[in-house]
Amino acid sequence: MSIKKCIALILITINLFYLSCESSDDNPNPNPDGETPSGSSVNFEEALFETFTLSEIDEHHNKDTSIKNPKLTNGIPQEKGKITIELDYTTITKFSLKAVGFKTSDFTISPKVGEQSIVAGEMITYTIRSTKDDSVLLQYDVLVTVKDIVIDPADEKISISKISFLKAKNEGFDEDVSTTDIRKRNFGNFNSSVTALAVPDGTDFSKLVATVDFEGSYITYHTDINGDHADFKELKEDTVLNFKYPNRVFFRVYNSDKSKYHEYYVYVDIKNPIVFDESSVTINDGKPVSRTNTFNNVIGFTNQGNYPITHSRVIAHNIEVTKTPEKDPINYYSHISLRGDNDIHTGEKGRLYIQTNFPGNLIWATPSPYNPGITTYTVNVQFRTMFNYEKIITYNPNSAINGSDFYLYDPVEIEVKASVFALNN
Repeated sequence: MSIKKCIALILITINLFYLSCESSDDNPNPNPDGETPSGSSVNFEEALFETFTLSEIDEHHNKDTSIKNPKLTNGIPQEKGKITIELDYTTITKFSLKAVGFKTSDFTISPKVGEQSIVAGEMITYTIRSTKDDSVLLQYDVLVTVKDIVIDPADEKISISKISFLKAKNEGFDEDVSTTDIRKRNFGNFNSSVTALAVPDGTDFSKLVATVDFEGSYITYHTDINGDHADFKELKEDTVLNFKYPNRVFFRVYNSDKSKYHEYYVYVDIKNPIVFDESSVTINDGKPVSRTNTFNNVIGFTNQGNYPITHSRVIAHNIEVTKTPEKDPINYYSHISLRGDNDIHTGEKGRLYIQTNFPGNLIWATPSPYNPGITTYTVNVQFRTMFNYEKIITYNPNSAINGSDFYLYDPVEIEVKASVFALNN
């Protein structure tokens, strides 16, 4: 035999084997010799599916069902049947056959009725056998798919849930900084919210990368309050933003057809913007104080933050007497505040303003052996501030419940001393 004839014979043999295997896979009832059994008395026509109902799906739920029954010869299936069901959107992922149309005394089915074996998107084979002769069977390949949910763009959710500055993306950060304190502002039909974050001291406000957790189809940003829609740019993972005042950064989250958006104003500052020239100061150049006096510029401070400090006074939050010649620690300062002639911007200086109201026994004494001389009256002054619409203002514990005041800042303290007359015990 020639080589060519030998190769041809091999190829024919392989093809015949393949066709035999393929026929065996499609036909659920082949004999060992590849022929369909014909001696059975079972008639599967009574077991064919006319409907295929799922237990978990209401009858009013939209669905497209296609049933392709197998060809029967003498009541015996020659191939598998096919059932496909396409459901409108549902959160259900597992299903079961609700009922069969044949008598359960004549036929059995596997998986059983009510057994949740159907997984959305995955093919499964149902097998029906006769109770009289289980050597032959009827099979259906069943596939259930679920359509994606379709939401009207007008009903789509658009929101920002979290804004972060990740240490991996921002120079000088030892840890991630984030906030979920995002407050809605009511401007009629205009959808707007505001938030504020405190970053480490020394941060370059002009070079920050924000990571935004949002729900919506698009997110854009802008740094000019006068910008139009066309001026907004896509916010990417590595977008560098300039938060340095007077820049104002805000994001817009859009729905899928951009027919609506929600706008978010984002402000950034450091925790310690107010820095005094010294940590301790003595009023009146160390000389004994008078009963009432005003000291307009006790010591200076510098605004090292991002936003202006209001010139309309930042009033002391707490004055604690730490040293006094009297038995009881009584505060004799009627007013202490931080002031400026105008708003105090980044790098600019302000001043510490003090008014006194000392009693007579501390401001004068007749020299005598009973007068022990001059001593020090010392208080620790604490200022607490908060952020409010691009200004640093006096802390108000009642204003941030529903407003746009954010408690970004750490308290700042300074020790104030005054020379007074000591008292006899």
